[in-house]
Amino acid sequence: MPQLLFVVVFAEAFVAFLLMVKIGPLRELVMNCLDQVKMRNETVLTIAGTMSVILFSNWISIVKIQNKGAKIGTMTPMDQVLWRTHLLEASSMGTFLYLCHFDVHIVLAS
Repeated sequence: MPQLLFVVVFAEAFVAFLLMVKIGPLRELVMNCLDQVKMRNETVLTIAGTMSVILFSNWISIVKIQNKGAKIGTMTPMDQVLWRTHLLEASSMGTFLYLCHFDVHIVLAS
């Protein structure tokens, strides 16, 4: 899962880079693609909703692992690995959703 999120984040950074650099036809192509995505608002909401559900599931898993560690007094090494993995996935997804929300508004405002 983190590999997919990193690919998405790097792709988003590449699109932001293309919007900042004033390469005529390439910038226009990116702007037209983003306009088309914005026109299909249901698709964007579906993807954001799915990622939000997965993010919430990761948060629940993190809380369960922490409560288990608090109950027995210490966390096992396997619980530590699972906790770190869920934390990495949740932070990556949260960052992606946050950046995606503001990218759409910034691009449409310009």
